[in-house]
Amino acid sequence: MLKKVVANQMSKVILTLINVVIFSFVVNGQNLIYDNAVYVDYIKTVKMHSAGNSPGSRLSFPTVNLNSKADGILKLKFDDIEGGFKEYTYRIIHCDKDWYPSDLQEIEYMEGFNDEEIENYEFSTNGYSEYTNYNLYLPNDNIRWTISGNYLLVITDREMNVPVVTRRFIVNEDAININSQMIKPRDVSNINSHHEFKLTISYQNFDIDQPRLELYTTMLQNDNWNSAKSNLTATYERGESIILDQYDYISFPAIKEFRSFDIRPLAYTTEFVTSIDQTETETTVLLDLNKLYTHGSPISEVDANGYFIIDNDRYRDPEVSSEYCKVIFNLEHYREFEDELYIIGAFSDWQAKEEYRLDYDSGRNLYLGSAYFKQGYYNYMFALKDKETGIVSMDAAEGSWFETENDYLIIVYYREFGGLYDRILAVQKFNSNAPNRR
Repeated sequence: MLKKVVANQMSKVILTLINVVIFSFVVNGQNLIYDNAVYVDYIKTVKMHSAGNSPGSRLSFPTVNLNSKADGILKLKFDDIEGGFKEYTYRIIHCDKDWYPSDLQEIEYMEGFNDEEIENYEFSTNGYSEYTNYNLYLPNDNIRWTISGNYLLVITDREMNVPVVTRRFIVNEDAININSQMIKPRDVSNINSHHEFKLTISYQNFDIDQPRLELYTTMLQNDNWNSAKSNLTATYERGESIILDQYDYISFPAIKEFRSFDIRPLAYTTEFVTSIDQTETETTVLLDLNKLYTHGSPISEVDANGYFIIDNDRYRDPEVSSEYCKVIFNLEHYREFEDELYIIGAFSDWQAKEEYRLDYDSGRNLYLGSAYFKQGYYNYMFALKDKETGIVSMDAAEGSWFETENDYLIIVYYREFGGLYDRILAVQKFNSNAPNRR
């Protein structure tokens, strides 16, 4: 009997090791990216944000408070446009401040089990578009994080043993205070084009021995990790605070206000939409003719700073009732750029993806491109991808204007001397036009 029990236990251990090896093989074989990424072309409209039904929560950065139940739940949702049902599993990986896997074992940063199946899914109810909508809430009964820091959520197709989606999120402790001050750029060449900041991080109620060596700060513009300023350290100390205030240290191109289109209604056109053509099998949306902003920025246009919202004007539950439409983009330009032109935004994970590239028609002096978008409201911007460096730049295409309104996010990391991982002590989000910021 004892031999049988031992044999069973050994079988479970071996099976666990095999699963670990399989997952490692999949990760290595598929070049897992520790960033927001979609690995297959049949996964669309991926969003991760704070749970809740308000428009504000649907436009929120995926961060939760470690010690708050009211502000501690995230929601992930995505569509599989191949339809039907697939077994998708999820896992969370703790990362360091630079988004590399930390040295911690799972038991040191989570309770529960990785590689559980996503149980919540619904089939689309729209006659034009067949897809399956999956959604996942974190934490849940199967898994819960126990420490702060950067985390990567990995969604895997169990049958194919390949990752299909990765998403970054952060868990913070809300233990110290951040004060942000927008200042006039000290580089005179940036006065009309950039936003510059001075940061004060105060830790009166938190014991830090060497704040200039143990605190690191990251700052994002419009929740875009690709343009983040990372590993910012103190310029000097003042009492129980550190100041980040160095010449041209925390400076961002202010870019321009985002362009937008609204395809929530399909029975009539909205602003920036020229026409909507519906056939028995597809809906095609043609956007108004675009031109580059040559002077300043259309500051009267209210935007969502690159985000998008899924919705429609006819049915309840827009996540499963909304239609996928073919949207045609254009840009009038007198010559072809040396670099490739794309549209980018939160819908593309701020990346220059092939499906969002525009081609130049020299006969009409016009860039044209098309892509499928689920019904909703979208922000986007034109961007150029440098052929040599691969760097994607919005200001290279659209220009930059200091009066542009942007959202900014500050993250403060802490690793005490001898510590095993990077904690997140505070997060602050603010708008560049908001008065009386703290």
